[in-house]
Amino acid sequence: MSKPAYIVLARKYRPQDFEELLGQPAVAVTLKNAIASKKIAHAYLFTGPRGVGKTTMARILAKALNCVKGPAPAPCGECEPCSEVASSSCLDVLEMDAASHTGVDNVRQVIIDTVGLAPARDRYKVFIIDEAHMLSSAAFNALLKTLEEPPPHVVFILATTESTKIPSTIASRCQRFKFRPVPVELLREHLESLAKKEKIEIELEALELLARTAEGSLRDAVSLLDQCRSFSEKKVTAEAVREMFGFVPQEMLLGAAKALLGKDAKGLAQWLQRVYEEGVEPSQFLKDMRAALEALYLSKLGLAAAVPAAWTQAAATVSAESLGFLLRRLNRALEELRWGDSPRLSLELSLFSCLEAAWDLSDWAQRLERLEGRLSSGAACAPGEEPELAGEEPAKASAPAAGGDAWTQVLAAARKEKPALAGVLDKARVDVSAGGPWKLIIGKPFELEQAKRGQGWIEAKLATIRGLPTRVAVELGQIGHTPAAAPAAEAAAPEPEGGEGSAWKDVTESAPRASPEALKKAQQILGGKVRIVKKPQ
Repeated sequence: MSKPAYIVLARKYRPQDFEELLGQPAVAVTLKNAIASKKIAHAYLFTGPRGVGKTTMARILAKALNCVKGPAPAPCGECEPCSEVASSSCLDVLEMDAASHTGVDNVRQVIIDTVGLAPARDRYKVFIIDEAHMLSSAAFNALLKTLEEPPPHVVFILATTESTKIPSTIASRCQRFKFRPVPVELLREHLESLAKKEKIEIELEALELLARTAEGSLRDAVSLLDQCRSFSEKKVTAEAVREMFGFVPQEMLLGAAKALLGKDAKGLAQWLQRVYEEGVEPSQFLKDMRAALEALYLSKLGLAAAVPAAWTQAAATVSAESLGFLLRRLNRALEELRWGDSPRLSLELSLFSCLEAAWDLSDWAQRLERLEGRLSSGAACAPGEEPELAGEEPAKASAPAAGGDAWTQVLAAARKEKPALAGVLDKARVDVSAGGPWKLIIGKPFELEQAKRGQGWIEAKLATIRGLPTRVAVELGQIGHTPAAAPAAEAAAPEPEGGEGSAWKDVTESAPRASPEALKKAQQILGGKVRIVKKPQ
């Protein structure tokens, strides 16, 4: 007697009813309710990524429609129609793979010529068209007339991974169901359950790796587990999974990440050399690095579980915004790697360019805004010294109307917390008063209402920054004003090259000594040498 053929886990544990299908509760409940209420559509369109259960759901629906106890939301699975659908041998359930049968002749032979015939035995004749987006335009046109006026005993189920390629004339005649990727947690729990049933000893970290590698595909996750069982007769470890699927070793990944986050070019070059020596694919290295940094990013935002201590320590001084910047860079690098002809060069350019880039751009913007506020208020600092870094006190509440450190901080906070309000405040004029309310002058009526809605927030923020209650009066008026530091900016204009033939003239000696205080103040703030230049009219 011959030994039974081995059945892969993906087929052995294929769901047989709506309750067993993992990760698609909304679709299952809707279809069950439709069957229970006898509101069965003549055509369904199942869309979603690969391996999430579209074809499996189509077969379950076919069983529910033709079960001897049905139509029933819970098919028995034991009657002849249910058994034949499960084994793909039912005469009244016809499956067509549109990827290999794309032409109009295939549609005519399988569907159009048989759709008018009554079912051989069952209640409904069900046509399942897999990868429906692969059908040609002529095939879709031939199918359209049948979908418009189908016989009452016919049900069409179209499954596709690319819903945008389905003509709107076809999609509009179907009830559409969107299948979603299966969450990593559900995949891990399902793999753990299958491992126990099959007596596969496997580490939890290895299951986590398999679940993440499957990228939401249940079929891929089960196939990977099946492959692991073949790889090792003993316990399947996380290290064995990394070796089998070409994942980057954690030591290499963590070392390269530390060099990247620490902007250590020499250290990063040494780790990249190990990547080349051990034959790690550049694309796999970037994907694993991206996954690790993504976990750190979500952990910093408080949206995911804590990462291992070694990774937390490596990114202790790095902000979530900086990690987001790096993730965007790695995404772009993977795109370049996909289309480039030199993977090694693409990898090096992407990573080393990250070391030279300014990660936290908002911090630089805030520092420039503070400097602008201090220049506008007339406060002096040593030449070349950034005021806040020098440890000076913020500008007083009685700063001139052109600005002030307190208002600069309000603008910075608005950009983070209330971007829409920040757009209005950036264009407004502020008249600061030591005793009375601060006047916020708005130039446009429709912006005035938005500023008034944010008036309470502005007053609370000013009170926090200044340490004393501050009232704000919002008014409509003219915004135009001259920045306080304008004379200084003009005085500090650089001397152009060109000598006597230049269009600019050096008039330092003959210039009238107007606004000496402004020039002196500009020199105190900006440093350098004052030279007045004049452009001919």
